[in-house]
Amino acid sequence: MRDPYDDKKGPSDGKLAISNGSWGALQQGAAMGANSVIGLLLVVALPVEQFGAYSYATALSAVGVAVMSGGLASLGVKMLLDPTREARATMTGLLVVREVLALISVGLIALIGLTSSDDISAAAALLAASSLVARAFDAPELWYRAAMKTKAVAWRRLTVTVLFFMARLVAIFYFQNLWIFIALFVAEAVLSSGAIFIKFLTDKSAAGFGRVSARDSLGLLKESWPLLISGIANQANLRSDVIVIQAVLGASAVGVYSAAARMSELAFFIPVVFMNATLPLLLKTRRVEGANSSAYRSALQRSYDGAFWLGVVVAVAAATAGTFVIRTFFSDVYGPSVPILWILVIACPFVFMAAVYSKWIIAEGILWASVVRHTVGAVANISLNLALLPIIGIQAAAISTVSSYIVASYLSCFLGRRSRLAGLQMTLAMIAPVRYTMAWLHDRRP
Repeated sequence: MRDPYDDKKGPSDGKLAISNGSWGALQQGAAMGANSVIGLLLVVALPVEQFGAYSYATALSAVGVAVMSGGLASLGVKMLLDPTREARATMTGLLVVREVLALISVGLIALIGLTSSDDISAAAALLAASSLVARAFDAPELWYRAAMKTKAVAWRRLTVTVLFFMARLVAIFYFQNLWIFIALFVAEAVLSSGAIFIKFLTDKSAAGFGRVSARDSLGLLKESWPLLISGIANQANLRSDVIVIQAVLGASAVGVYSAAARMSELAFFIPVVFMNATLPLLLKTRRVEGANSSAYRSALQRSYDGAFWLGVVVAVAAATAGTFVIRTFFSDVYGPSVPILWILVIACPFVFMAAVYSKWIIAEGILWASVVRHTVGAVANISLNLALLPIIGIQAAAISTVSSYIVASYLSCFLGRRSRLAGLQMTLAMIAPVRYTMAWLHDRRP
């Protein structure tokens, strides 16, 4: 494919990145906002057991998305920007690999559902997992992201998000049935992915698909399998709390926990969206300036600084607003959600820094660092959940989740020689106000 940076007459790199990031932020922000509003309304509309079953089903579907992506989200962009690769063959390989992994994911979710304490939650999870077969067909989105043309697919996703937001509102006020909401979840995936796939097929400027090649597909899978393992471990880290709670305490406890978790996760998309959208620019900066250049490292340090302290601000805001919402609009059964929320928001600064770290890993090509960080995080989360949940109850899941975020996003950096630089930059980010104050005083010294 054409390198989007080679067009001397086109927009500057900065403008492309801002435009790409803005459209990505708009679409993902709308999706996150719509899901959060619907999630909060479902807390009120559905019995706590049904809300727990819905949260369990959609959480397992998120695990499936990680498996289906096969680590090819960011790596796929990098592959498509590689001038030595043929874009059509790469796109075909991406689609084939994603579809195969989607089918594997459905089977994996069916097995996990066997650990559920009730048949309704297991059935809901399997139905929601069927959406993965359709989601595999949004692979062309990677081409548009690589070409810095996110707008072409973002407005389609945005349109589908708005349509299904309204459909869910109708269902909340007139039907209030678990299975209707699961069906809408699947239908949204089908329509959104279908719109992107059709756009790619009819877009004359797009790369298109080449001949299916088993060798190319296996080659893509071979390159991405460290990130595939990492993605599975990451989702085990993120979702094991819900799975363990469902198995040990049941759907009602999942509902109480999920009410707090949805609020704490509301702003997590902010750093992720812009890091995804600007990945091509990050790759070019490293290519042009060099991995050891002061400009490249300074940019990374500023990213960590801003990410950590923005996370602190967001944590305070989320705890304050979330407490008000829970105590004002939810029933008394959700009272335990408040202390759970207070614990969960502690993870915000580390989640924000992890968005920078994960893209740095892709840029540097040290994919095993991603495997290590998510694996140790998942082990910490599952171990703490199993050890603490029977002793202190549902708050143990929140403690385990925050601990795993800190382990995966920060402490794991010090396990590898090459990743220690990132750990050092994150440590410096935590004392950024002190650093900036000292630098300011030094500059004012006569």
